Amino acid sequence: MVKKLAIDWDASELRLVAAQCSGSNVKVTDARVIPIEDDVLQTLKAALEGQGMENTETLIAIGRGQAELRELQLPPVPEEELPDMVRFQASKSFATAGDNAIVDYLVTSRNETGVEMIAAALGAEELNGLRGICESGSLVAKRISIRPLSAAALYLLKQERASANDIVLIDLLSDEAEIVVAREGRVIFVRTVRMPSAEEARGRALAGELKRSLVACGSSGTLERVVLWGRAAVHSQDVEMLVEATESKVEVLDPFSLVDVGRNTKGNMPEHVGRLAPLVGLLVADETGADRLLDFLNPRKRVEVVESPYRKYLIAAVPVAVAALVAFFIYRQLGALDAQIEGLKMVNNDKQKGVKAADESIARTELVDTYLDGDVNWLNEIRRLAAKVPESDKLIVRSVSAVIDSRKGGGTLTVEGAVTKPAVIEEFEGAIRDEFRTVQGDGASEVRTSDQYRWSFTETINIDPSHIRDQRYIGIREVPDDVDTDIADADAEQDASDHSGDSSSTNPEDGLPADSKSRGSSKEDDAEGVAESQEFSSEDAGKASAQADSVQAKSEATEGDDDESPAEDRSDESSDGDSPKPDQDAGEPATGDSPTKGGQNEELETSPEREPAASTDDEVVAEIRTEVKS
Repeated sequence: MVKKLAIDWDASELRLVAAQCSGSNVKVTDARVIPIEDDVLQTLKAALEGQGMENTETLIAIGRGQAELRELQLPPVPEEELPDMVRFQASKSFATAGDNAIVDYLVTSRNETGVEMIAAALGAEELNGLRGICESGSLVAKRISIRPLSAAALYLLKQERASANDIVLIDLLSDEAEIVVAREGRVIFVRTVRMPSAEEARGRALAGELKRSLVACGSSGTLERVVLWGRAAVHSQDVEMLVEATESKVEVLDPFSLVDVGRNTKGNMPEHVGRLAPLVGLLVADETGADRLLDFLNPRKRVEVVESPYRKYLIAAVPVAVAALVAFFIYRQLGALDAQIEGLKMVNNDKQKGVKAADESIARTELVDTYLDGDVNWLNEIRRLAAKVPESDKLIVRSVSAVIDSRKGGGTLTVEGAVTKPAVIEEFEGAIRDEFRTVQGDGASEVRTSDQYRWSFTETINIDPSHIRDQRYIGIREVPDDVDTDIADADAEQDASDHSGDSSSTNPEDGLPADSKSRGSSKEDDAEGVAESQEFSSEDAGKASAQADSVQAKSEATEGDDDESPAEDRSDESSDGDSPKPDQDAGEPATGDSPTKGGQNEELETSPEREPAASTDDEVVAEIRTEVKS
């Protein structure tokens, strides 16, 4: 427990109370009232000599007359702005409140209309004088408070019971009386009055001052009680006077009955213990009720918000933590994406082999498609030509020749004929021209003839290879699935028969089995089978192109006159029919029917070139030549 000392004095006596304090627990170890002979400082030193009170925390109580007190009313303001407003108002209301004066206040009432308070001011010289006495006595001044308010704090902290009525506290000194009026647990009025020195007149004077104090504080309600500090045996006459004056209950209260007192101290108490009530109140309120005191050493000031040093670190740490959290999530997301990328890379690497094989297959297929783009179905082209040409009384066709382009694909159909007038040529060109076929003519040339077809022409029809490819794939898609199944079954049966050795035949010309030609013939009708089974080199394609050029040159040779005998025609047909028929491009037959004189069918003449070996379909040469005679 901390040892503390509370002192106050007037012109005639020094009063002191020493106690050991711990929070709200106070134990009094010494209480004395010492007459002053020379001065206060000498008396204080003599009283503390040999008590071991050096550097003890000291609480000083001063009388009402040593400080200037005022009742102030201020508008409703926040609590933190109240000290500045009191200071400003005190400079106008207090006579001694200069720039160096110490001002403190005690709020008595607060409502929506304003704030009422008791304000006190103490000059700087008086404050320094009080500090000097403590320092000379080897004491440390901790608080300097008003004596009546200290005694009221003792009662309100230790004895007060909730009540809306007024309570009067009276402390009788040697020549003064301090009167305090409290209402609803707060001090509302403080007054110090002079008392007569004669004992018989003190009671009557005290009762009169009490009445005037009640009138001055505006007390109009019922007075609950009057508390007189001291002992009943000492103040019996004063109690009778107060009861007669107030017609209220008067209670004599020993201040030491509210705290613990040591055994030795209890037997050495002074006669007028009531005069020590402010000192006991200071000791009690020092730790737990400082807000009920006026303290000139620690006046109320604007509450300065002390910024915590950890606040800066916290403010700096929050964005850092957020950034770290965001970075963690980003890192985690990137890690997941990296893992996903690695997985996709592995899948991609696994599929690269298939992609490479697919690219090779596509390249091979493209090579086959390029070769097969020259596989023009001349029968369909001639059928279309026959359907598109004008009537026979306007146009006759003397010859038709066809040449394929084995390198780029497509083909060229050359039509020679005669018309009755040049306008028929334009009609013929417009009829056979479309988006896949271009027509180029050499114009009309007049010839001397006995018939009506006096204008000859030559038209070259170029067929787009993309059209040939599209038509081929359309045909492949139209092939029913069951046909493919039947072909596959037939091939399987044929293979089984070949292995068993039941039947086998060989072509004497090229040494290939007969059933191989049979299968080749069936595959000629299926363009997809040909595309999947054939691969051609660029050298073979060159050979085919050279042979096609030679056939084209031969097909353009001059034909016989128009009056050639039918016997010769039949001889030509017979010789053409006996000539071998080479395969076209992907194995399609190169023969076909064409219209002849008199509505009869005549076989197409082909080049008497050597038929390419059946084992390799790398050379394809076709020539169709037709004569139509009127």
